[in-house]
Amino acid sequence: MRMTLYETVKSNVTTLQAAERYGLKVGHGGMCKCPFHNDKNPSMKVDKRFHCFGCQADGDVISFTSRLFDLKPKDAALKLSVDFGIQHDRQETDIPDRKKHIVSDQDIFLHKLSYCYHELATYRNMLVQWQHQYAPKTPDEEPHPRFMEAIRNLEMVEYDLDLLQGDEEHEKKEIVNDFLRDEQEQREAISMEPMVKTPVYHQSAAYAREHGELEQYRQSHRANINCKRDIEKTVAAHFDGMRLERNAAPEVIERFGAERVALVLAATVQTKSWDGRFSAVNKDWAFSFDFPDPVNDLGFDRRHDYAVETHPAVLDGFINLVRQEIRAMEHPIEKDADEVKEALNPVKPTKKKMPSMER
Repeated sequence: MRMTLYETVKSNVTTLQAAERYGLKVGHGGMCKCPFHNDKNPSMKVDKRFHCFGCQADGDVISFTSRLFDLKPKDAALKLSVDFGIQHDRQETDIPDRKKHIVSDQDIFLHKLSYCYHELATYRNMLVQWQHQYAPKTPDEEPHPRFMEAIRNLEMVEYDLDLLQGDEEHEKKEIVNDFLRDEQEQREAISMEPMVKTPVYHQSAAYAREHGELEQYRQSHRANINCKRDIEKTVAAHFDGMRLERNAAPEVIERFGAERVALVLAATVQTKSWDGRFSAVNKDWAFSFDFPDPVNDLGFDRRHDYAVETHPAVLDGFINLVRQEIRAMEHPIEKDADEVKEALNPVKPTKKKMPSMER
């Protein structure tokens, strides 16, 4: 029986051999520093396969090479066959390493700017609609909370939209930073109890080490990886080949919380921003998330550890469902008595504090 390229490579090369060939120092017992997270002490075991006891990275020699050089599995197998002189049936030319897609700081800011403008413009249109739809019919009628929100915020939102279209870069950055900070606070405040109670750790590994919070960082990182795997399984279970069921999103959010699910999806799109199968609006949304120092000292991006491997076109649809679900959680239509009273109380808008978004 003819062996496939993958079978041929895996039967001829172990992960230990690949690790040594590609510059990793492997010590006694096959232990080495993990290249997929900021590993100070050897925590990865390499033999025929590999497994990291720190970040839980795991797989065979092809997945190891794929992650190490940011290659597709096929390209990783071809690279191994060339580097180790393995003969295979298919006539393939040498496949060079894929050039990394570099996203500049200015590109990231433009993504954030586009995202904020789109969200504010959507919110502005909604406020205009509410101002007319919920306007009191008589002088004695108690104002609806949405009418009061429109009266309170419409002028401020239009002012910020004008500034975002202007030429003053520092004003744009101030609005964008304030908007994104408020939006993160909204995600953190969503009252849904996830099964995974590990808090999202937003700082870098270097910060965690300096402040004695390395264990919190590791727990959060492992939870991100578990969330990635759960997304992959859930999408596969709810996609029939043509349509993705809407209840896929709330199932994952219930297990891992909206904040972590959004973070994992944003990291996935950021690491694959070159892929045209992700929509422009979802790319703008993804780059509204900040990941402090994602690349470690060895040049490996930690976001790859929890980047979802679902087909990008299907995953883009799942991202849409997740964003819709989070919006609904942040701004439920039904308000209890206390929320109505709070909405009726006038709030003096400030330039730095953005309004709560309902999109």
